[in-house]
Amino acid sequence: MMKFQARRSIVLPLFALLGGCYSTTITKTEDVVPPGESAVMQRAPLPLAARKKVAVLDFDDRTDYGQGRLGVSAANVLVTYLARSGQYALYEREKLGAVQNEQRIGAAKAGDTSAAAEFGRMIGVDYVFIGAVTGYGYHSQRSEALFFGASVTQQAEATVDVRMIEVATGRIIASESGRGVVTTQTGEVLGVGSYAGYDETTSGNALRAAISKFVDKLIDQGLDNR
Repeated sequence: MMKFQARRSIVLPLFALLGGCYSTTITKTEDVVPPGESAVMQRAPLPLAARKKVAVLDFDDRTDYGQGRLGVSAANVLVTYLARSGQYALYEREKLGAVQNEQRIGAAKAGDTSAAAEFGRMIGVDYVFIGAVTGYGYHSQRSEALFFGASVTQQAEATVDVRMIEVATGRIIASESGRGVVTTQTGEVLGVGSYAGYDETTSGNALRAAISKFVDKLIDQGLDNR
């Protein structure tokens, strides 16, 4: 009996220590650009006077997630990458909403290249980027581990299509598509740790992963067309 009590006195503090002090959060990403790094190939920045002027319209969101926010997010990701390239002069997205032709903007977002070209001429740019988030999937799964805790795995998968329209001619000079998958795993031990519901950053990372697949091709094809 004395031996049993001694063993118990050792085991219980050990579990208390694990429950009170140990938690873990593991993040695993696939096909996503590491934080702080650029997906854009390093190029010598062009002088401002030599840069073609471009506008990126909000992408069409053809998914059931985000109530249209995925299209806005995807366009913002492309703008960020184009700005990092130092090759284009970007039309300020804040000014797009002030252009008084919502019908034409809507047609361009829906993939009408002639409407996109006409809109580009209206605002005075050389190229207009239009696109769509054509696929998005989200899956969350909780797995239990006997005695020691559980983990939640969230996976987001996005497919993004983009077209680059030459305003002067209305022709498509580049058309690309990319798919990105991101998996995030969050865990806890003995009830201590972090759990999250649907995570907006997971969808944003999936969009970045998808666009990073083709952004350099878009940049190069635009530069070749000068």
